[in-house]
Amino acid sequence: MVKRALVRRKKRPAGLSNHAAAADSPDSVSPAPRSPLRPAALLAALALAVVAARAADGPAVFADNCASCHGMDGRARTPAGRKLHAKDLTLSRLTDEQIEHQIREGQKDEQGRQAMPPFKDQLAPDEIKALIPVVKSFRK
Repeated sequence: MVKRALVRRKKRPAGLSNHAAAADSPDSVSPAPRSPLRPAALLAALALAVVAARAADGPAVFADNCASCHGMDGRARTPAGRKLHAKDLTLSRLTDEQIEHQIREGQKDEQGRQAMPPFKDQLAPDEIKALIPVVKSFRK
């Protein structure tokens, strides 16, 4: 008569498959999970999502970069706006192209001094474009 070794198996909770129960075993090695995206593609997708999120939020870009002088209402009644003679945006009648140029290149006063600094080095082109409808929204 041949004796068979008794193998004790752990009872698995209801609802777990054999694969899930085997994963709990210290002797089993499960393969690394497969990702449909490679790490480089994942990073590129994440970078695009961040850029798109920043570009889509013109009011946040305005609050972060413009409101200190022009105010959240666009009237330039802030201490910095008064000191620098910032333009009241409710009176602006500039075209989209003129607004974009002024944000990108800045503005000089009659004496040739920099009245508004250029933002071409601080803001991405899509952020500048996102500011155009915000600036126009202050018009009366």
